Amino acid sequence: MAKAITNIERYIPTPEEEKQKAIQQVLDAVSENHQALITLLDIVKELQEIGVLDIVQGALKNRHDIGVIAVSQLNQPGMHRIMKNGMNALQFLGKLQNILNAVDHGIVRLTDTKSEKPMGLMGMGRAMMEPNVTLALGSMINFLRGMGEGMQEAEKHVH
Repeated sequence: MAKAITNIERYIPTPEEEKQKAIQQVLDAVSENHQALITLLDIVKELQEIGVLDIVQGALKNRHDIGVIAVSQLNQPGMHRIMKNGMNALQFLGKLQNILNAVDHGIVRLTDTKSEKPMGLMGMGRAMMEPNVTLALGSMINFLRGMGEGMQEAEKHVH
């Protein structure tokens, strides 16, 4: 029969051995990613030279004061209007991007029609029933209405 195991020895590395293992892991990682680290160090050097790191460091050291100033600025009268105008400007830019994309698509389709034969009156009538055409025509009519309303408002302010 086998003897019962009464004493199990467990190896516990010394702090010096753990430190050496950690250093070796770091060196291995540096060796495997040396090109990325060189690029990162170059970027950090450029940021330091133009002062960005000093700005970030100052902002981090003074983050509480900056937060207090930001909150006090947000509580100023009229600030909500400025923020609302900023949000409206962003929404406008999004809508403008959609319109510009649609115009670009329309120009692409326009260049495609050069190779096609001219559309007759019946073809135009059928095209007027296409959902994309009616959507575009409706949008143009609404644009013209809005433009006319704006022109009338301008006339009222002049007189």
